Amino acid sequence: MDMTTEEIKALQRELGVTPDGIIGPITRAAAEAKLAGDALVFGESDPLTINPQLASIVNTEGLVRGNDTANLTTASDDEVVVNEEEEETKKIDDKYPLILYNSDGVPITAKDAEEEKRFREAGFNLTEKPTGDGGGVNTGTLGEMLGAYAQQNQIQEIAQTGPSTYEQAKGLFPYLDDRLIRLYLDKYAESGNERLALAEMRADPIMAEVYPGIKRTDGTLRMTEQEYVAAIDNMKASLRNYNLNPNEFEDDIVGAISGDVSPLEFRQRLDAGYEGVVNNIPQVKEAYLQNFGVDLPDESIFAMFVSPNVATKILEGNIRASQVIGEAESAGFGVNKLVAQSLVQQGLTQEGARKGFGQAQLSLRGIQGAAARQGRQDITATEYVEATQLGAAQELQRLQNVLQQVETESSAILGAVRTQQGAVTGLEEA
Repeated sequence: MDMTTEEIKALQRELGVTPDGIIGPITRAAAEAKLAGDALVFGESDPLTINPQLASIVNTEGLVRGNDTANLTTASDDEVVVNEEEEETKKIDDKYPLILYNSDGVPITAKDAEEEKRFREAGFNLTEKPTGDGGGVNTGTLGEMLGAYAQQNQIQEIAQTGPSTYEQAKGLFPYLDDRLIRLYLDKYAESGNERLALAEMRADPIMAEVYPGIKRTDGTLRMTEQEYVAAIDNMKASLRNYNLNPNEFEDDIVGAISGDVSPLEFRQRLDAGYEGVVNNIPQVKEAYLQNFGVDLPDESIFAMFVSPNVATKILEGNIRASQVIGEAESAGFGVNKLVAQSLVQQGLTQEGARKGFGQAQLSLRGIQGAAARQGRQDITATEYVEATQLGAAQELQRLQNVLQQVETESSAILGAVRTQQGAVTGLEEA
């Protein structure tokens, strides 16, 4: 090791230990923790490659002074060395600095009891690095990027530049939700430690809301946030290849991620499923037509195979559409399948269809005659049901205009001037 006393002090300040210019167990422990963290960030295991200066400190023994300090050999000097060793031993007995690890093996150094408590609350509860491969996808990507970001002093800049903070972070990490970016920056501003800020961000309940399925039951991540977004996009693209609307399969995609199904496996399952279903589609179509009275397109049959949730939606939607068609026909109105499906999607039930078309059977003819006399557009049975049973604003307004003008016509006295839009002017009290 070849460092002056001032160089040692500067390094100790960087490591967060007392800058006394003497390398002892405390400085070595802090240097070792820094090397371990940098190894995760840069994917490099050789300390000399990561930081030769820190590596030289870790390899020292006893108490080491700067090369500009003369060797002390007098008895009083020996006494000083003994006292320093006792002081170092006393500090070691107090166990700080303490290296803690989270479940992913990321280290962090606590300088005192207060920091230890804060770090443990953020998930750094292990005093030894966990063993094993951990399973799933590598979770180091975001940590590496944030580490590199910190090393370039950009985090410090972001945390202090006011209004530009969010925009800069959003540009660097576009795959992070806005709330998580702000949360990360807030946590970093509080602690000044990128790893702690990242751990606290990932421990927040917002993570599960933004990235459902990303966490295992033990709280560890299956993948990074960037990998999660890429996996979702990949799975959606696989669904689009079969003319399926990805938005209808959101629960299934989350279920696949929660089950550690990779995008490749997801696509392979779709391919295998399609091969197994496509040859049986004619028989399936016939079965649904005979048993439920619904004629399903090929895409719907495959979608029902892919997802039980979607199968329920499709089947219930088609059955309800058939019920709406039946109620309309019972009242003497013809409604095609597309119109019936639209009414079902708007929330029309069989009971609502029975009531709406039943009322239309009794009163719609008179309303249509009034609309014609008033020079208004005709109102169909479907529009009548949308207005009376679903509260569709446009249809309801048209119906009310016709009925209000009919009422006005019956109560108007001589001198009343009626407008084509239903407004009445010139009314005078008798």
